[in-house]
Amino acid sequence: MEKQILEQVNRSIGEAIVNSLTKYDSPLKILTDAVIKKHTPELESLINDEFSLLLNGKGFKQSLREALNEKLSRTLIQRMGGELEKQVNELKQNPQTKAKITLAISDIIENLHEGDKA
Repeated sequence: MEKQILEQVNRSIGEAIVNSLTKYDSPLKILTDAVIKKHTPELESLINDEFSLLLNGKGFKQSLREALNEKLSRTLIQRMGGELEKQVNELKQNPQTKAKITLAISDIIENLHEGDKA
């Protein structure tokens, strides 16, 4: 029985430590924030240096260009597709245009059949 009580006490102490270190205003968070504040200039310099290396690298620039080109292309195609569809629908609704398209298709079909006979 004494062993079980001791195990439970150890488990409870362990849980209390974990809860204390992981809660919102834990001492560990406070210490971490203090250390980060103390080393902010060095961290800022390090991050700045790495960004500079990244931005000046050829691979990054090329990757960025490719990603931008792909995104812009897709956007333009989507917008153009909608615009083309809109124009086609307007043409379909115009009786004169519809008649001209029908005649043009008929002429093409007749020419195809005449070519087969020759």
